Amino acid sequence: MKSSRLAFALLAACLVPDLAVAAPANLVASKQDPALTLRIDPRLKGLRPLRFPIADVTNAERRIFVAADRNRTIERMVIVQFEKVRPGSDFRFVYPSKPPRRFGAETYRFGTFAYDDAKAAAGDRVKEAGRTRAFLEKAGYRPAQLYRVARLARVSDPKGLSEVIVFYVENADARPPTGAQDEDGDWILGPEEAAALTARMEAAVTVVKG
Repeated sequence: MKSSRLAFALLAACLVPDLAVAAPANLVASKQDPALTLRIDPRLKGLRPLRFPIADVTNAERRIFVAADRNRTIERMVIVQFEKVRPGSDFRFVYPSKPPRRFGAETYRFGTFAYDDAKAAAGDRVKEAGRTRAFLEKAGYRPAQLYRVARLARVSDPKGLSEVIVFYVENADARPPTGAQDEDGDWILGPEEAAALTARMEAAVTVVKG
């Protein structure tokens, strides 16, 4: 899909990146791989970091910001995901920044799509969708079934040991996607819809550095 105290401490030490310990509200700050600081729309509420392994290959950290209605149904989110190859794994992030989009000082792979989050989470509860949905529900939120997404991703070090992904997510339940589906079963957005979603993403996430 196109996401004991000692043990937890050891896992956290392996996660990427070297995040600032105390960043101001709605800033995501990474010191290296990538050196990146993002400012998130203050209308979205930042949650505590979500950290987890992905299989035996990588460690991930998600910084999640949410806007919800009075019933705590999620209306939109920003998710910044940092991912790093686990020690001893020979996996490497290898992909071009295509289709390219400039975002701050870097060029990312960029795309828009819609997908069934509930289905993705049910299909694999220990990967990104499943863990994030459970995390949000535990925090008292009601995730949508369907989302529209704008996604930026890039390999963030020369050796392919880390990547950063930025997701801008909107609830699509009230207006389900109707277009064609791609090879992953996600819905393809039309040009006008994709452009409008991209503009909202760029209004919600601002690059301060990197």
